Amino acid sequence: MKIWLIVALVLVGAFVAWQLWFTLLVGVEEPKYTVVAKKEGYEIRRYEPYIIAYVTLEGTYANAISEGFNILADYIFGNNSAEKRMPMTAPVVFKEGEESVKMPMTAPVLIEKKAQGNQVAFVMPFEYTLKTLPKPRDARITIEAVPEKTVAAYSFTWYPTAARVAKQKKHFEQLLERDGIKKRSTVRLARYNPPFILPFLMRNELLVDSESK
Repeated sequence: MKIWLIVALVLVGAFVAWQLWFTLLVGVEEPKYTVVAKKEGYEIRRYEPYIIAYVTLEGTYANAISEGFNILADYIFGNNSAEKRMPMTAPVVFKEGEESVKMPMTAPVLIEKKAQGNQVAFVMPFEYTLKTLPKPRDARITIEAVPEKTVAAYSFTWYPTAARVAKQKKHFEQLLERDGIKKRSTVRLARYNPPFILPFLMRNELLVDSESK
């Protein structure tokens, strides 16, 4: 009985060690940034320019992430004008669609700002420019250059379910309000790990364009 327990502990330890190795050592390219300021609970970063490929989808949080990931993975794995497989980068970024807002204009006209769908984005490999990046064959995919910007970043672990993200987002926004940091975009979810990583080793972030302060 004790032997089986020892064997089980060794196997669990080996699995955790492999997960740590995969998470910490087998890294992929990420957007480059400089930490401008460390705040209590989050930090302010200055990101260098990079390129993203994204899709905008309707539906639930989980469905949008799953479908968006598959569409973009298909693109970087060869469904492009060069028929070339491109390396995976991190993070995968999710931006929730904005709610519809009715804005009164000169009566009796009403203009309705339509709700945008959920956006899922991959950061493109940094060896490419807008000119050299293979074009997607899937018309749903948009390529966009992201300029240099200041971003507030809040990190958390465990599975980024819709409920957990909403809870963390509320806390993050309270921290920003506490410090008088103004948001200049909607809050985005950045996921850095594949789903098989143990939840306590997962790295997730909430990112929002902000002022440097």
